[in-house]
Amino acid sequence: MGTAGLGGVWGRRDRPASVRTILTALENGITALDTAPAYGDAEEIVGDALKQWRGPMPVISTKAGRLRSYAAEEARYDYSAAGIMNSVYHSLKALGIPAVDVLFLHDPEAVPEEEADNVIGVMQHLKQLGLVKKIGLGGNIPLWMEAAIKTGVFDVIMEFNRLNAGNVAALYDRLPFCQARGMAYYAASPLHMGLLGRNFNVWQQQPPSWLPADRIATAQRLQLIADRHRLSLPVMAHRFLLNIPHAFNIVIGASAPDELEDSLSAFREGPLPAAVYQDILDCNK
Repeated sequence: MGTAGLGGVWGRRDRPASVRTILTALENGITALDTAPAYGDAEEIVGDALKQWRGPMPVISTKAGRLRSYAAEEARYDYSAAGIMNSVYHSLKALGIPAVDVLFLHDPEAVPEEEADNVIGVMQHLKQLGLVKKIGLGGNIPLWMEAAIKTGVFDVIMEFNRLNAGNVAALYDRLPFCQARGMAYYAASPLHMGLLGRNFNVWQQQPPSWLPADRIATAQRLQLIADRHRLSLPVMAHRFLLNIPHAFNIVIGASAPDELEDSLSAFREGPLPAAVYQDILDCNK
């Protein structure tokens, strides 16, 4: 489960309620938590939840490179060696753990190309120190970084808005690439940042600047498919991911207990009928 919303980047959140949401997720079988310094108070909230949790320890991933913020659209970066090292030490303290399971380089497309080797070297050093167990890329990836990926230096890749009902690009490139090389793949934003959920109606009239027009058109076609099969669009979008014939991690992004329950309830319904799954794939052609 992702924690950006719980940390307050989409608006102020009640901290105890955010902690309860994480605990509820763990109680209901969520086995991994993804956070970041850039997600407002998320790391501290995850740390509070872990102090109260008495079950098996979840996999904890965090990020480095993007600085703390309480607004999703605000992006400030520090990819220096000192910045990344300090970020990890702060994360470990906030989370209350001795090592992070996965450290992602946050927003790799924002890394200056000439600094990439140094940044990757720092991440490898942190892994050698035992402060992080695996390293990866967290965010959509620039073309020039593909060469580094092919060297096998990264253990994990997380992309957003590239594997969901509204965009299946990763199904044909990144996901089989990772599977062939034994790399883990995390698919973030199963509802395409809300386009396939609570933001569907408002974004038809006032789309955010980052959202391509063809994504809105795809969402409209998906709504027709959902209507035809008597499904809600968000439920269909969640269940679609269960049909994909590859092993990968789904990163849900609940901001409150009701959103968490909506996601869990949808997944409990299981994969979609094969015909609906095919309709969604065809919709993306």
